[in-house]
Order: sequence, then structure tokens, then C-alpha cells
Amino acid sequence: MAAQTLTLIREHREHPDGIELFNAKCERRGFVEPKRVNGRLVLEDLWIMQGSLCDLRCTHCYTASSPGNNRLQQITLDELRPHLDDAARFGVEKIYFTGGEVFVNEDVLRGREQRNEEFLKSLSYALEIAPVEILTNARRHIRNHFDALRELRARHGDRLRLRITLESPRAAEHDAIRGKSTFAQTMETIAQLAAIGFVPIITAERSFLSEQTEERIREAYEVLFREQGIRIEVNLIENVMEMGHQLVQLARQGRQPKPEVFITTSCFAILNKPTESLMCHHSRCIQKIDGELRYYPCPVIYDDPRFELGRTLEDSFRRVYIAHKNCYDYCMKGRGATCRTRPL
Repeated sequence: MAAQTLTLIREHREHPDGIELFNAKCERRGFVEPKRVNGRLVLEDLWIMQGSLCDLRCTHCYTASSPGNNRLQQITLDELRPHLDDAARFGVEKIYFTGGEVFVNEDVLRGREQRNEEFLKSLSYALEIAPVEILTNARRHIRNHFDALRELRARHGDRLRLRITLESPRAAEHDAIRGKSTFAQTMETIAQLAAIGFVPIITAERSFLSEQTEERIREAYEVLFREQGIRIEVNLIENVMEMGHQLVQLARQGRQPKPEVFITTSCFAILNKPTESLMCHHSRCIQKIDGELRYYPCPVIYDDPRFELGRTLEDSFRRVYIAHKNCYDYCMKGRGATCRTRPL
């Protein structure tokens, strides 16, 4: 027994990221291995966080994106190109661009430029490698990019998709989260994108919706667009995280965040969540922090050195310990959530 305890202590001390690998009961922390097919490492999803700058300041934004947040920095094509090439080498099946607002950079936000040209170059290059999905608020800055999006759609068809957050099918509920008049602005943009030929993926968080079943949620959004003859898909996010602006709101209310749940190796079976179902098994996320591109397990963990996986995709293919607060709050709790699009 003493030898086993010594082994556990040694393993804990040798872990480079300073993550507690055992709880007080000496139960081992759960972990996820990278995906392999026939012994070969493979990548399904590559997430690119194109900065934390945004034209909105949504009340629950987990990256605390805002017009003044540059913590996650803009990524240029020259920086991104070798990583996209690596993703191709490991068989990437889908590339996601998210933020912040991807169509915004400092010059666009301050009115010095109309378009985020660097993002458009990265988008064009990525589309040659794999299907791409863009996460956007579709408020107004995307409209200056319509010509480019029209050309890319003509060349790539449905390899390019747009995922648009509409917090509710009712304007008042959406605007309470995203700001006055944002519902009307987003609805107008969706109509314009549909005219170009896109089938928008409308995304919302379940916890903000009064509709209780997936059927009613889907029907509420479809009814919203039916009169305009706009075809949509509906994507649902199951869990909201206590990060970013949410932590600020909790502090203002004098409330503490929920404590982190220690996930043991046995929790996967207890919660019926196979390790292969988690994003850190099949995905990686690129973020630019302090001028350097860094790999993280997924988009819901950011700017935390304990979870950095290296500077190259190949280096990032290592065991991920389920130790971030979001691992339970977002991925494991209830139905579980994913950043992937899963149409209802």
C-alpha cells in the first residue's frame, strides 16, 4: 500500500501542468486520449479562435468578448497557414472559425477599414483543405463581406456554412442578452444571407429558451422564418458556462461560481459519457496569446497555461486531463454539450 501511495504521489509531482491527478480518496482524475485510427493520430475538428474582439458585449459570453478585449489576438494567414497544412496532414474533417466576432478586427471596429481582409484570406485557404463553419453574430459587420462570401460560396458551395446565434425567437429575450435592436439587425442579415444562397444554422442555448422540447424549439425558429421563405437549420447548446462576463455578473450579485467537479476515471461510465464523445478526443483549438499561437484541447478552455498543449498540432496530440471547471459544467453535465454543430 505504501508503494502504491508513493507511486501516486510521484505521478502527481511529475505532471508538468500542475494539475491534481488524484483526489483525497486517491481516485484517479479522468483523462482523454487523442483519437487514433489504425494506430495513426487523426484530427476531426480544428477550431481557430480569431481573437476576442467583438462589436457586442453579450451578458453570458464565456470569452468576455467585447470592443475592448484583445486578450485573444487576431491571427494572420501567414501565421495560420502552416497549422492548416498540418491539419490537412492529419486528416482534418472540418474547420471552425470563432471569436470574438470573426468579421471584426481593430481596424474594422474603429471604422478604418470595411473588411477583415486577413480573415478572408485565412478563410479562403482553409476552404481548400476542409469544409468550414463560421460562428458569427451576423449583426452588421458581416455585411461588408457579402461579396467575398458570395464568391466563396460560388466556388465551394455548402463547404462553407454560417452559424448564427439567435438567443430566442422573440426579440425582447434576444436583445436582453445581446443588446438593443440586435435581434432586428441579425434577422435582416439572415434574410440577406439566405438570398445569397446560404442555409443559416441558427444556434441558441437551451437554458435561455422557454420552449422545453427540441420539437418546440425547432418549430419556434422555423415559424419565425417561414413567412419569409427562409430555410434554416437549428443547433442547440445544452450548457452555459460560468466564465467571462458571467463571472463578472456573479461577482456583482455577491455570488460565488459553482465549485469545480473532480471527474474521476469512473465518472465517464457513471454519467454515460464515453471519452470518445468529448471534444478533446477528436478536436484541437488554436489561440493567439501574447503574440504566439498555442494549442488548447477545445474552444471552451482558453488562456490558461495548465491546459496548453504546445505550439504545434503534432505536439498537442497528448493526453488531456479533465480538470477545467468547464469540463464538467459544459461537457459532462446533464445531456452534455459540444461546440460542434448538431442540428435538431
